Amino acid sequence: MMEEGAPVWVMHAARWNVAVIQSISQHGTISCCLVDTPALVEVDATARKDNIHPCNPVEQHRSGVDDLTTLVHLHEPAILNTLRVRYRNDQIYTRAGTILVAVNPFQSLDLYDDATQRRYIHAGRTRRDGDSVLAPHVFQVADRAYHEMLSTRHNQSILVSGESGAGKTETTKLIMTYLASVSSSRADNAVRDRILESTPILEAFGNAMTTRNSNSSRFGKFIRLGFDAASGELVGASIATYLLERVRLISHGVGERNYHIFYELCASPASKSLLGLDRSFAYLESSIMGHRSRRDGVDDAAQFEVTHHAMTTIGLSNHNIASVLQVVAAVLHLGNLEFVPVQGGTSCRLSYDDDTTRFCSSLLGIAYDHMQEALTTRRIKAGGDIVTVGLSPDAAAHSRDVVAKSMYARLFEWLVGRINAATSSPTTLTLHLIGVVDIFGFESFATNSLEQLCINYANEKLQQLFTKYVFELEQREYVAEGIPWTLVAYPNNDACVTLFESRPHGLFSLLDEQCMIPRGNDKQLLATMHGKLSSAPPFTSSRAQLGKGQFTVCHYAGPVVYSTDGFCDKNKDNVHPEALEFLNLSSHDLLHTTNESPPPHHHHPRHAKSRRGSAKERGQASTSCIQKFQGQLKALLGELDTSELHFIRCIKPNDLGRPHVVDDARFLDQLRCSGLLEVTELTRLRHPVRMSHSHFVEQFRCLFPTTSTDRNDVARMLRHWGVASPVVGVSKVYFDHALLTHLLQARELRVRVAVRTLHRFAAALAHRRQTLRRLRLQAATRTVCRAMLDTIHHRRTVRVVQAAHAQRVIAWAWKCYRHAMHHKRYMEAAEHNARQEQRVMVACHALQTWVRRCQLRQALVRHARQLTTATTATTVMSSTRPSDYLRDFGTPPRHPLPYVNTLVSTKNSIMSHWDVARDTSSTSSSSMDAGDDSTYEITWECGMLGIHFNVDAGQVVVQRLHVTLSTCIDIFAVSVGDVLLAVNNVPVILHGSTTYASVMRYVAQAPKPVVLQLKRARPSPHHVAVSLQSDEYELLWGRKAHPSLGIEFKWDSINQVPVVVHLHTQVGQTIPGRTSVCVGDWLTHVQDDSLRQKHSTWTAKLQGGGQTVLLRFQRAGANARNNADVLAHGGRLSDVEAACCGFDEVQRWSWNPKHDDTLHHLLYTDDDASLGLVLKQPAYRFYLEVSDVKAEGAVHRQRHQPRRRILRGDQLVCVNHQNIRVIGHSSALAQLKHGPKPVLLTFRRSKPACNMYPTSQSC
Repeated sequence: MMEEGAPVWVMHAARWNVAVIQSISQHGTISCCLVDTPALVEVDATARKDNIHPCNPVEQHRSGVDDLTTLVHLHEPAILNTLRVRYRNDQIYTRAGTILVAVNPFQSLDLYDDATQRRYIHAGRTRRDGDSVLAPHVFQVADRAYHEMLSTRHNQSILVSGESGAGKTETTKLIMTYLASVSSSRADNAVRDRILESTPILEAFGNAMTTRNSNSSRFGKFIRLGFDAASGELVGASIATYLLERVRLISHGVGERNYHIFYELCASPASKSLLGLDRSFAYLESSIMGHRSRRDGVDDAAQFEVTHHAMTTIGLSNHNIASVLQVVAAVLHLGNLEFVPVQGGTSCRLSYDDDTTRFCSSLLGIAYDHMQEALTTRRIKAGGDIVTVGLSPDAAAHSRDVVAKSMYARLFEWLVGRINAATSSPTTLTLHLIGVVDIFGFESFATNSLEQLCINYANEKLQQLFTKYVFELEQREYVAEGIPWTLVAYPNNDACVTLFESRPHGLFSLLDEQCMIPRGNDKQLLATMHGKLSSAPPFTSSRAQLGKGQFTVCHYAGPVVYSTDGFCDKNKDNVHPEALEFLNLSSHDLLHTTNESPPPHHHHPRHAKSRRGSAKERGQASTSCIQKFQGQLKALLGELDTSELHFIRCIKPNDLGRPHVVDDARFLDQLRCSGLLEVTELTRLRHPVRMSHSHFVEQFRCLFPTTSTDRNDVARMLRHWGVASPVVGVSKVYFDHALLTHLLQARELRVRVAVRTLHRFAAALAHRRQTLRRLRLQAATRTVCRAMLDTIHHRRTVRVVQAAHAQRVIAWAWKCYRHAMHHKRYMEAAEHNARQEQRVMVACHALQTWVRRCQLRQALVRHARQLTTATTATTVMSSTRPSDYLRDFGTPPRHPLPYVNTLVSTKNSIMSHWDVARDTSSTSSSSMDAGDDSTYEITWECGMLGIHFNVDAGQVVVQRLHVTLSTCIDIFAVSVGDVLLAVNNVPVILHGSTTYASVMRYVAQAPKPVVLQLKRARPSPHHVAVSLQSDEYELLWGRKAHPSLGIEFKWDSINQVPVVVHLHTQVGQTIPGRTSVCVGDWLTHVQDDSLRQKHSTWTAKLQGGGQTVLLRFQRAGANARNNADVLAHGGRLSDVEAACCGFDEVQRWSWNPKHDDTLHHLLYTDDDASLGLVLKQPAYRFYLEVSDVKAEGAVHRQRHQPRRRILRGDQLVCVNHQNIRVIGHSSALAQLKHGPKPVLLTFRRSKPACNMYPTSQSC
């Protein structure tokens, strides 16, 4: 009320101010004191009522309200104050009835997280139960559209409007996100992701930075989201685009940017060198003025990754994405093409001075000559001939720009098509649609051209739709329904729309007419407009504007000055066909795909027609950009007319893009242009909920006694329910949301009561059925139990009979087993005795052979002494002594024959003695004197120790020796059963934490060399017990390091063991002991398990021996004799001896490695580059001799160690404790070349020259 001391709003200095009434005169003049500034203002309330309004109560004035219709005093300053207060409190959404007002916050707010989304989804699903209403939000509009679509089965549309920079694009994205989430419990996540990921692609290729908005949409789009009519789940989407601003591609205003994709691609490090983007481009630098980066702080490189991921999500392959980026880069390079005039003419040619032309030709996949011809020439038809005419540099540059715009526009449409294909819905489903309109905002720049004219025309049409829907249709319906109504004045823009669309003297008609005139131009167009439109109120053009080629249109959002420069060319957008058809020559797949359909806004004949062409042809060829845009906009508005509309008005609070800053003048302009005050007043007066009589009765018939649809009966129903003045029209009933909520709650209560009653009846019916089912089940159970008892008795009887039979079978089987085991033991004992007898016979034969050869030697010596013609013999005998090639034995026994007799007569004692005292051809079976001391030490330097320990009576004892695998020099000092006393002077005592495993780990991990102290099991034994026979050797196979052994076996049916039949030289050479294996050798043991007479199980034992397998071989007799006879160069020693001395077989060398001071050892490891020795094969000796010692390799490294110094003339007799006479030269050399390191080499020091008489020496 207007009284003294009351707060009021006063218009002063072109803004609304809060004031307090000081006095009111009798003539209606009100004196007010401003609150912010100490100034006194007088207002004539009788003449200027709109300049003063009362303030709302303090709570509404300070905090605002969620809905503008709830304001006590509804006027312009109250709406402005409410929106401003809520905006500064980060409450950017306010309702104006069913219309949502959204103020751009220019910052990120915590209003769109998952928790907020879930609250609005829950509120939307339970709103019929009377839940509390949440704060205004864009989610509410989307949720209302979704649930009205499900309930009414009608398509819905959400119209997002506002000027550029007001936040329409972000609001659209939030709507899509919510609609995808509200149906996400049933929707396909892949479809949802593809729909949401389409937004970054469209923004990258269709948005740009303008002076008003850093992410301004330079095209309009209408997004249709398809929902399954049965389930309500999101099943697909489609996008329609309008009026892409192609001119921005080649020029843009000061402080603006080109489309985002160009800057994102240039910011990608991977694309710069590949696509030649490490340079400046004319299309990007034309008017950038230092604004290369976006004002909103978005990083182009990071946004490129988002765009790339989005293209992948919608189903583009890597090849498609690369093709798209190549076209984008080709557009940039096209803009850098330069044209130079040709001397002596007006034509031009392409500049080929830099690599821009080469990059452009490569990216387009078009030869340089074709590109130059298409851009610098055109063909015209003169009479019956076609003449090629050269273009000037300016015309060629224009042609180049049109090609670039067409390529980009086609690429944009291709991307939209791929998005629609990726998000299309199944054709078999019945769909309901929710459309979201995000079209260009109202634009007014320093220079406005045809693009701004079309954009502002589209905004005028949408404003007209808004006015028609909200004001005209609403009021017409109330009048038609016979409801008392007071008409509300509202802003109307019909005059402005008529200015554009009227025929024949509308803006668009005059522009199309001027484009059809052969010599029509922009100047003539403006003169025509000035002459025929000067009487139209929205159109003005002063003389000063005529001189500048400008005119003004008064839009609903304010006047805009347009420049006609380029109107005709842009509307026609003509270019000679050759400039576009040369793209068909491209090898680029994507360019071919986009060229299959006619280019957007281009419908040209193949050749330029003469002026005498038919009117029909000229009409077909003159389809302008304006006509096409009008057709698209008409289709859009037609689709919006057939759907239920929801409006969101976006407001831009300031032009600086700063949060919490409100420019009152700009705010008021947008409020006035949008008609928000009138909409609020209309919403306040109207009845938002309306239903047809039949639909109302059908929905709430459970609440009323009658089902009549008569108007009076419906009114009585509402009065019966407590409505004092029901609003019932001719065909519809009107009420507000409060009454609707009340009716829904009552209906829900009735339904719940009915449901409880049905539940009771259903429970009783289920109980009766359950009782009958239980009785039938009890009878069936008794029958089944009797049958089961009979079955159990029968099975028990059968088991007793079977058990008795099984006992008899077991007794018989046990008896058979005992007989079989007795027979097996008998056969094994017989076999063992046979083998023992065979060994005794072999030993006796060997001993007798040795005796005979000794006697033969003595006879040869005596014979040599008796030679009379000794000239030749003396020369030979003096230069070659028998010890060089004959076997040198120890001192023979004094009584050989009795010893032989003793061997024959006492078999058991002889075999025990022979195990340790027989021919030591292999070092693994050599016997040696252990000395008198029971405690001794051995040194282990590297490689494999070759001793297997075990625990016996609390002591670590030697269980087994693997001499052929050992690289320990002192291995022959160790005997089976010896006790390990200390390791590196650390006593070995098993107790407490010191276990056998810890001792073995310490031995294995101790730094080399390792000194082991042992004690003999029998003090001072005469012989050292060994583990292998003289013709046996071992192989250690690690399956993990060597999956294949490289040896093929077959069963020897005569000897009843597997025999080696083939060796793979390229496989398994580094397996320890592998080089000793020869074809014909026998595999006798696997993991100390004998394979003799195990024809059926030997392969399983070999394959299932574990990760590390120990194999024992026995050398065949033929192999042993052959290895002892073949020299290093392939000749045979027996042939040489037979030729020189006249007897067949040479004796074998033997030695005692423990006490023989002529033996020297050398370790050849991986650290040694070479051995450092030169070996040769002597003429009459078996073993290789050292011919030269070099100052390098293993021999040089160990030259200072005792018994490691190797001299010339020394003989290589052993490799890894294996006599070369036994394993052969080939195996020894293979061990040196291919075998695992380290390798232990044993050399025998050469004796001084002596006579040919036999000497007793140990080698």
